[in-house]
Amino acid sequence: MRRRVSFVSLLLGLLYLTALGLAGVLIWQTLMLARALPEVQAAAAEIALATATPVPTAVPMIVLPTPVPPTPMPTVEVPDPGPVNYHPKSGRYIVAWLPPLFEGGARDSFFANADIIDDISPFWYSTDASGRLFGTRNDDLVRIAHEHNIRIIPSIHNVTATPGVVAGVLRNPAIRARHVQHIVDEVLARGYDGIDIDYESLDPSLRADYTAFIVELSTALRQHEKLLTVAVHAKSSDFGGLGGFQDWVAIGPYIDQLRIMTYDYHWRGSGPGPVAPAYWINAVAEYAQSVIDPAKVLIGVHFYGYDWPPSGRATARTWRVIEEIINSQGSTVNFMERNSSGPVEESYFSYRSAEGTRQVWFMTETGLGSKIQTIQAMDLAGIAIWQLGYEKPEYWRIVRESMVKDTAHVQRALTPLIPDH
Repeated sequence: MRRRVSFVSLLLGLLYLTALGLAGVLIWQTLMLARALPEVQAAAAEIALATATPVPTAVPMIVLPTPVPPTPMPTVEVPDPGPVNYHPKSGRYIVAWLPPLFEGGARDSFFANADIIDDISPFWYSTDASGRLFGTRNDDLVRIAHEHNIRIIPSIHNVTATPGVVAGVLRNPAIRARHVQHIVDEVLARGYDGIDIDYESLDPSLRADYTAFIVELSTALRQHEKLLTVAVHAKSSDFGGLGGFQDWVAIGPYIDQLRIMTYDYHWRGSGPGPVAPAYWINAVAEYAQSVIDPAKVLIGVHFYGYDWPPSGRATARTWRVIEEIINSQGSTVNFMERNSSGPVEESYFSYRSAEGTRQVWFMTETGLGSKIQTIQAMDLAGIAIWQLGYEKPEYWRIVRESMVKDTAHVQRALTPLIPDH
């Protein structure tokens, strides 16, 4: 009897130990599966994102490289943003867009005028249908800009082979939110001072979606004390021109700069004529002043000219090319002070080519001075230049004479101290 009890006890003990062993194995397998689940989910997410169709990089004006499929931005060490001091440096803001590559005339112009430039916006980014950012960037330029007390506010644009991709991003709240997050992540990771949105030629039906995007992006950026600037189509009424989708009244409180693209009145696809006639600039500036805080309004200044053939699309020209044409052709440059619509203040000339007579229009120092006078008379924020490296050197003399000596910031500081103000 005692032996039988001992055998049964031994058998039960073995069964108990076996059960404990199986339970341990099951627990271990469960833990391993739980641990592996985030990796599987992350891998699935990466695959889903990687299958999005890349959008070609932007084609900058004048320089026309062959578009190539872009690659997503790699992650590298975050640059030190460095100190950024008081702005504007002069009485009003002087900001400029840069081509994607920091070289040649753009680089020379930057260093020659870094003492008075407040903000630069390299034309670096575009988006794909999923809201991700593509393009190019230059961490060295971020460092250089901050060393010269220049804020760097890169542009995200849709001047690409597929400009309509942006429409799908804006219309879908989930994708739009993802797009906002990608932008904020990039601004913080790269040490930028903010971001510039340059979404152009969208359908007026996107008005509410575009406004929602600006509000959402602004809210996210301001949590990190970052700036939001917006390039907008010039217009002298709410739904005028190409800017019907941009509601200046609605987005005004959420942006830091409204950069009005007051150029291309006559454009590549039109017939020849002034690129930015003064009467048009005045009308656009008056409308802007009436609907948005003037201290946020920057008037666009074109540093390029257009060269029209007898028929067909014009070619954008830098001043250096225009000067070569004048010298080689012996052309007589004319100045149009005004026409039946009002003051124009641009120069033009004609020359012979194999196609026939071509006509070139470009801004003069007088025209630039007139634009700056309009800005000062309406107490607007300043100028936004398209783009560094295209210009006639004398333009900078006018800017320095007119804007650097402008005491607007001193007047604004003293006004609250004056009785009855």
